[in-house]
Amino acid sequence: MCSPPWSPSKPQQLSTDDQAALLAIAGGAKLYEHLLTVRMSVTAASGTRIPHTKLRRLEDAGLVAQDTGHPVHAGQPVALTDAGRAALFAARRALTMQTPKVPARPGTSPSTPAQRR
Repeated sequence: MCSPPWSPSKPQQLSTDDQAALLAIAGGAKLYEHLLTVRMSVTAASGTRIPHTKLRRLEDAGLVAQDTGHPVHAGQPVALTDAGRAALFAARRALTMQTPKVPARPGTSPSTPAQRR
């Protein structure tokens, strides 16, 4: 089951896990292949490891792309596409657009007392 590519006109909800992966990739990431085990892994500049299956899912959705001009054993750069940046921006904007908690009026006591140790 493959989801169609992400487009700003048809926004999808990104999971928090996908948002975290996109943020890590935005800071710089490379896809490596281990020479002995032939396992693929994505390592972000922050040290975050992203599973190869998640990279494939994000790539199939059109949110990330790899630079295949470099060999995988040396590290292929992985970057966000324009759609990936738009999806990340839309997800981050949705979080900031939520209704803020209304502060108490000045001079009133808090509804629940603060716990002291």
